[in-house]
Amino acid sequence: MQIFDTHAHLQDPAFDDVTAVLERAEQAGVAGIAVCGYDPASNLQALELASQSSLLFPTVGFHPHEAKDITPAMLAELESLAALPEVVGVGEIGLDFFRDHSPRDTQRRVLEAQLEIALRVGKPVSVHSRGAEEAALEPLSVYARAASWSAGGRPVGVMHCFGGTLEQAQRYVAIGFLVSLACAVTYPRNDDTRSIAARLPLTVLVVETDSPYLPPQALRGKRNEPANVLSVIHSLASARGISSDAAADATTQNATRLFGVKLATGVAAS
Repeated sequence: MQIFDTHAHLQDPAFDDVTAVLERAEQAGVAGIAVCGYDPASNLQALELASQSSLLFPTVGFHPHEAKDITPAMLAELESLAALPEVVGVGEIGLDFFRDHSPRDTQRRVLEAQLEIALRVGKPVSVHSRGAEEAALEPLSVYARAASWSAGGRPVGVMHCFGGTLEQAQRYVAIGFLVSLACAVTYPRNDDTRSIAARLPLTVLVVETDSPYLPPQALRGKRNEPANVLSVIHSLASARGISSDAAADATTQNATRLFGVKLATGVAAS
């Protein structure tokens, strides 16, 4: 079994033991982890971490919480980083109308600027859409129509830790996005996410942890880490009535297609 955690923040200060974290991830069957940047410092840290482990794939971007502080010079620097061959995507980007740490019009402007960067460098996006699943659809649709690589069937991006409804998820799938299930799928009241896991085509689903956030139900209150993505695989398998191996194989194929990467062989869950 090989699993790809499509969204983690191993550069977060919560991780002062990355080597041990990666060892546990490999023991759980994790063969790839996207380390996602969210501000200038974390983008550079994602690149540094990925240079030290073949398990890690960096993405760079500005989280919507940071939008009010983003300058044209910072966007120019982001584009330089996004163009690097080792960078597999632009993200974490998006809209957050739940906490509103930045004005909504500013969030939208910074999102659109980063979507334009993604188009210029030819890489997919990892999108945060908390409380903004409806608002994000229009700018992402414009981006998706312009993404030249979508004509070949490659996804234009992924809706990270998607918290919307099945109907909303279907709209994003229709424009070329994958939908990512996080450990929140294990939460007892999260029927919407389990419906997405059960009813979307398996070909459009990927899994993630969003480490160090959102641990699975059995570990609520503790730090999350990539090894726990196995709980998402088990929940997905249960929702669809398939084996965990089948769920892992499908979501990993989807993730490698999204990011355009190959994984090392020989990783197996204990």
